[in-house]
Amino acid sequence: MKVAFFGTSNRSIPILESLKSHFDIVLIVTKEDVVVGRKKIKRETEVKRWAKENDIKFLEIKFLKGEDLEKVVEEVKETNPDYGVVADFSFIIPKEIISLFDIRLINIHFSLLPKYRGSSPVQFAILNGDKTIGITFHVVDEKMDNGAILFQSCYSMNGNETAGELYDILFKIASDKLPEILEKYSQGQIKPIVQDKELATFTFSKTHPKSTFIFKEDALIDWSKKPEEIERVVRAFNPWPIAWTYLKNLEKSKYLITRIKLKKHIDKDLKVKIYKAVIKDGKLLIEQLQVEGKNKVSWKDFENGYLNSTN
Repeated sequence: MKVAFFGTSNRSIPILESLKSHFDIVLIVTKEDVVVGRKKIKRETEVKRWAKENDIKFLEIKFLKGEDLEKVVEEVKETNPDYGVVADFSFIIPKEIISLFDIRLINIHFSLLPKYRGSSPVQFAILNGDKTIGITFHVVDEKMDNGAILFQSCYSMNGNETAGELYDILFKIASDKLPEILEKYSQGQIKPIVQDKELATFTFSKTHPKSTFIFKEDALIDWSKKPEEIERVVRAFNPWPIAWTYLKNLEKSKYLITRIKLKKHIDKDLKVKIYKAVIKDGKLLIEQLQVEGKNKVSWKDFENGYLNSTN
């Protein structure tokens, strides 16, 4: 079976390895090199690097429209894959590509659809305190995560995972199940089930409500929330964009397990990223944080460097 893969996430490698072990990958479509850091250094996606290492034809794009879209359509026609697999692609698949596959283009989505349609299902599952998360394999159509369901798998969360850790787990589960699902679907052993649109929910950003992506502004901590909700924010936005606050707001918080008083010479408008926090005795215990322009430190080191006294 010939397969085309559409994806950009660095976590996609287990899926690519699984596809390579069972099928013939004839085309990989991924995002072009990204510019990172203050020095504006270009960095390849892991998907592109993997394609080069395994001598598999790949196409990198900046957008999925205009000339880039024409290139993708041309390559799909030329390589003529039997099936397409989409995983964390960062682009909405347009009808020009969908029509080439018909019902043979399969998306891997990390929620139990129709719940949490959109780009941030794992983050929303953590933010909402869900006990269970899942994976849905579904046919791609022109609406967001709307296509008929082929297979779903549940995963019970421990309640302390970060979004990054959960994505790693779910990508591994998906890579294990994908070959069997493709084989059974191609043999007519799986019948697609239409989603109930009345049950659909979406991962719309609270700061950019027309988008389902995560933005840095979404990770600003609202200290009026309960400690448990704040702890979930810390986990949901790790490894990106990382939950953050201002020093002055950290000082005012009534939910920290240790009340703080900043040294007078400290700039209270500095931003602080919070990488790790836990709940202890009903309050929030921050374990790792980073003041703007400084290195990551433990809470103890933060106390020694930034506080006058604790009580």
